[in-house]
Amino acid sequence: MQRNHTILLAVLLLSLAAVLAAADVTGKWKGQIEGTERETIFTLKADGSEITGTMSGAEDKEHPLKGTIKGENISFTVDSEWQGSPVKLLVKGTVTGDEMKLDISTEGGEWSSSITAKRM
Repeated sequence: MQRNHTILLAVLLLSLAAVLAAADVTGKWKGQIEGTERETIFTLKADGSEITGTMSGAEDKEHPLKGTIKGENISFTVDSEWQGSPVKLLVKGTVTGDEMKLDISTEGGEWSSSITAKRM
């Protein structure tokens, strides 16, 4: 019985450490999608490992996003649009200090690119 309590406590402490070790991404980040001259701004808010916010691009229209961060790994989806049609973007990457390196693709895989965003 004592062993089960010790294992449970260890798992809880490791889970807490993983949440606390997540990179601090709250704030505004700016970068340029590779192959374009389009500036993209991410406005992020982290609550533990959960992320919410917006992504804005060429039209200065804000598109909602939500996802997670675990350590330096970040992933989120963006409900965007292309020529008036809804498009879901999948974003995955890493955060190191004041820089995020992200791979962005459409949910169906029709398009993909990369961006390096820096904290504003």
